[in-house]
Amino acid sequence: MGESSGGKRGRSWVFAAALALGLAGPAAGQSQPVQNDPFNGRFGAMELAPPPAEAARQATALGEALAALQPQRPGQLDVYVIAASLWGDPVFEREATSSAAILTEHFGAQGRAIVLSAGGQGVRTLPPATPNSLSAAIGRVGALIDPEEDLVVVFVTSHGAPDGSALFREVNRLGGALRPVNLRDLLAQAGVRNRVVIVSACFAGAFIAPLMDDRTIVLTAATHDRTSFGCQPENEWTFFGDALFNQNLRHGGSILAAFDRAKVLIAQWERERNLTPPSNPQRFVGPRAEQMVSQAERRSAR
Repeated sequence: MGESSGGKRGRSWVFAAALALGLAGPAAGQSQPVQNDPFNGRFGAMELAPPPAEAARQATALGEALAALQPQRPGQLDVYVIAASLWGDPVFEREATSSAAILTEHFGAQGRAIVLSAGGQGVRTLPPATPNSLSAAIGRVGALIDPEEDLVVVFVTSHGAPDGSALFREVNRLGGALRPVNLRDLLAQAGVRNRVVIVSACFAGAFIAPLMDDRTIVLTAATHDRTSFGCQPENEWTFFGDALFNQNLRHGGSILAAFDRAKVLIAQWERERNLTPPSNPQRFVGPRAEQMVSQAERRSAR
């Protein structure tokens, strides 16, 4: 996300993680040299354990949320929603929670939605948004669905890095990154074939190329080389989340039409505020995924 953010332009996810955990020294800054990825592109994070009571609460919250997901119904197209705010600023938790509610209503996914959050609004009530939790959520959904007849909607909101990663951050505790290829691999390993992936972050267009296929729709807040806007902690929504979910999808119609209207609205907001370069939200639509989304929307509308 653009407009004023500490981590959005980090040179590398490792350095961003060090900043998030408070491990970088006083001389650290944007001029810090790019550091190597200790995980060699694999999905992970630098993490300090929370206090025992908090760790137990978070583990319980995740277990209960996973257990509450309802199984798919044979012979029926069921939609599952996974929403995750990866960065611990309040705007991202608000956006993940509200967008999940709108997506659940839009697709008739009641009982089949889960929200993960890095916190940011005081007392934590949602399961944590960590690499383990996101992997577990995708894995649980993958175990519940029929991979041929069901659809999974994944929404991620956070700051983004120039390499296309969506960043994880909990202050003084956790830092890491979700690369586009990481999400691709998680979905493939879980057998999630029919999917809508929505990414609200700077440089989010980088998620399109690794994920694009006949069974996938990808909607992103910006091109691979531009920032997005509206991510100040006090906001209720980012520009992208507000335009897509709050101003459009909330009022019905198709999600693709909502995206097209949102793109026009975002461009208007950016011009009015002299925000440049424009974020230019992007979309990729696989034909099979488009058919499934239309089918799910027609069924839900009935």
